[in-house]
Amino acid sequence: MTASRTKTPARPLQGLETRLLAELQRHQLRIPGQERDSAALSADRFVTLYRQAIEQLEAKVAQGQGQAPMRKNEVDLMCRCLLSCAQLGEAMQCAAEFCAMLHPRAGRLSLEMRGDTAVFHMDSLRLKRSTAACLVDLTGVFCYLQLFGWLIGQPLRPHEVFLAHPERQDAAPFLGLFDAPVAVGRKTYGFSFDTALLEHQVVRRPAELAAFLEDFPFRLVGAPAGTVTLAQQVRGLLEAALSHGLELPALGSIAASLHTTEPTLRRRLAAEGASYQGLRKLCLREAAQHCLQGTDWSIGRISTHLGFASEAAFRRAFQSWTGQAPSRYRAQSR
Repeated sequence: MTASRTKTPARPLQGLETRLLAELQRHQLRIPGQERDSAALSADRFVTLYRQAIEQLEAKVAQGQGQAPMRKNEVDLMCRCLLSCAQLGEAMQCAAEFCAMLHPRAGRLSLEMRGDTAVFHMDSLRLKRSTAACLVDLTGVFCYLQLFGWLIGQPLRPHEVFLAHPERQDAAPFLGLFDAPVAVGRKTYGFSFDTALLEHQVVRRPAELAAFLEDFPFRLVGAPAGTVTLAQQVRGLLEAALSHGLELPALGSIAASLHTTEPTLRRRLAAEGASYQGLRKLCLREAAQHCLQGTDWSIGRISTHLGFASEAAFRRAFQSWTGQAPSRYRAQSR
């Protein structure tokens, strides 16, 4: 399952680059050699501008706080941790616990329930509000929207976005990126969304993370979370069970997790040229190959880990998948 990317438009949204350059100039942090002609600024060059601008503004703001900002390798590590979670709600709680370990550099995250609405709070713990801090914190909010949407394979569309910064004009034109009503002057930054999304399964795989992190969270234009196919979602649930040493979920259980019926799931998979049994076989084969290549587990332990009734049953299955006995495959792969 590969990371989904949409085609990047020729230019970023009008006004974003001008706002960034103005803020850099305000703080005497103009990027040397950066193209100032917005007409000539491609989307890829905007990513470079945005990354460099926010990193410098973030360092400036953190200096005023008397502390260093959260480092990129810490952000990447948090993303890896979230991939081990089963559902979005668990991932949000994991993010909150991760940031608590870095207190106060990473701010404070929390999740509030209001009936059918969930509210994700990001308190950046600023000692002082500023226009630079506003842009840095806006990036943080958009970062979490991208990350959580990517984890469940569909954009997390907020009902409302809210900012702790009191002046709306200081956040323009970035507010247009959220495609939702935006309120200012709140106690925290954050967004509200449908509570039902908390139960959506995390369907991404560790192998997809590197591509996602390539421009994360700076590619504001042309790279929404994207929707993974149904086959990819089913495969993600099967692989999640294998990674946790759990019994592979049956088709009916997966259908319930995806909020559909078993016949509908079977029909939609067929429309994508896939089937539950085919995906199950693929996941078992890849997991078996990984165990044989990357561990010293005995054949018996691997067969038990993958849920086979006996070592003999696993050997027969592996022979049918690859045309080789497990021991021969292990010897050749090494």
